[in-house]
Amino acid sequence: MSKWVKKLAKVTLATSLFATIGGLTVDAASDDPNAFTLYSNKSETQEALTNYAAAWGEANGVDVTIKVCSGACSLGDQLKADFTAGEGPDVFVIEGQSGYDLWADMLQPISGDWVDQTEFEFIQNDEVYGFPVSVEGYGLAYNADLLAEAGIDPETLNSFEAVAAAFADLDARKDELGLTSVVANATMEGETWIMGNHDFNAYLGNLLPNGDRTVTEQVVAGETDADRMAGYADWVELLFNYTDPQMLTVGTQDDMDIAFASGQTAFLHQGNWKDPNLAQLEADFAMGFIPYQTSHEENADGLFIGAPSYYVVNNETGALDSINKFFEDMVSTPEGQDFMVNQANMISAFSTTEETPAAPLSAFLADWISAEKPVYSFDNTYFMPDGFGMNNLGPIYGQFAQGNVDKAQFIELMTAEIAKVPELLGN
Repeated sequence: MSKWVKKLAKVTLATSLFATIGGLTVDAASDDPNAFTLYSNKSETQEALTNYAAAWGEANGVDVTIKVCSGACSLGDQLKADFTAGEGPDVFVIEGQSGYDLWADMLQPISGDWVDQTEFEFIQNDEVYGFPVSVEGYGLAYNADLLAEAGIDPETLNSFEAVAAAFADLDARKDELGLTSVVANATMEGETWIMGNHDFNAYLGNLLPNGDRTVTEQVVAGETDADRMAGYADWVELLFNYTDPQMLTVGTQDDMDIAFASGQTAFLHQGNWKDPNLAQLEADFAMGFIPYQTSHEENADGLFIGAPSYYVVNNETGALDSINKFFEDMVSTPEGQDFMVNQANMISAFSTTEETPAAPLSAFLADWISAEKPVYSFDNTYFMPDGFGMNNLGPIYGQFAQGNVDKAQFIELMTAEIAKVPELLGN
């Protein structure tokens, strides 16, 4: 059995997708030093990344193939299928510790001058394994122009009660303001990452200093903080009560984007990665984020900001030198910086980047970081079992959104799934 088959078997056991994998011959990664494949998990940046890779490849005599798996596509599942088919990429994306744990046997350390220009590289055992794709962040995105028209200052939305009052006011004035819904949100199958990953991170990390894993460690041990979960359930209920029921239960993220971009909703439950989509939809208004308010006892003042994903390198690739140069040039050249900031609308993770984002949500986050405003941990969900947010928790949010369970049952179901975490992690 080859090492890739062993690794695939390990991943399969971890994700419980197949009973066994055996008897396979797996051929993965490029043998050509001047050709490599990179697998991204962001459809929003695919066009920009593909164009940059093509131009860089032509200038450097390297054939770079870009593939993407995003949204309803599970990158872990797709990688497993590609490796089994002998089409494993040379470079792919992991999302923090859980992603590293799944693929650790197949990864190699990387290096370059860029390491000294960021605080967001992924380090394991004192070695650098991950190139930070970007810095991302989220809260609850808002249409600043619409809030101004409604006489609502987003700076005052600094408590659960203040947000609830603003939502009620906007809802009562929907016809006047041209709204169909106060919030754009979705929970349907294929979009379970929205609540199951990003919103659940508020339960794990809201109101805690960046890097504080107290609640995350409780969940890893299968324990639920009942008071914290009760406050969190109130937050989820608030979002759901002020989202159009059809969008909430059968809508897609595209529907969310269209509603927000056209001024039909005041808030969008997404992060700055939506800048390219909103630009394509000609959203012509000022935007920003308010913190998630998940507690009645304490007011949140931070946004979730960090490096959400990292490029890692297959240790079977023959193109390591080309890959290292690709990373280095992305950081050090004007073309690379232009790609990251202007074309892909990302917030650079590197201190030497001279370009600043023009896209409104990214610019808001960049200003937030520059002003050294509070930041909550972005990556707590990465300590969960693979697929836990989307597959285990996601359907529970969907049941709550559809009215199939009430808030008390939602709490019970969430608590029951959290109790399974130790077993899912193999602890």
